[in-house]
Amino acid sequence: MQDKTPTPPESKMRVYLKMLKVYGFIVPGILVLFSGFGFFTGGVPGLINGVKLGLLVCAIGLPFLGIIVSLTYWSEFAGRWGEAKYKEQLEGKPDDKKDQDFSRRD
Repeated sequence: MQDKTPTPPESKMRVYLKMLKVYGFIVPGILVLFSGFGFFTGGVPGLINGVKLGLLVCAIGLPFLGIIVSLTYWSEFAGRWGEAKYKEQLEGKPDDKKDQDFSRRD
């Protein structure tokens, strides 16, 4: 098995904050894009509708960012848990090893 050292929590937090920062830069871009398109096609009512649609798109995108953060956080735990279960199936539980009787000779 590979001996991976777990990443420190500060490093993980920086990755999550970087994801949120990138999302924070994307949100105004989406708002400007949608509202600009709405303004050029429909005037002020189009601008208002473009802002509403941009906010809706940004609100829908935020849970997906949460899913990505959740997957990156829990994947390391799932990897360690899976490794422990694999080792348990391969070698048996430590309690079962204590109960084995090796004194029997055929």
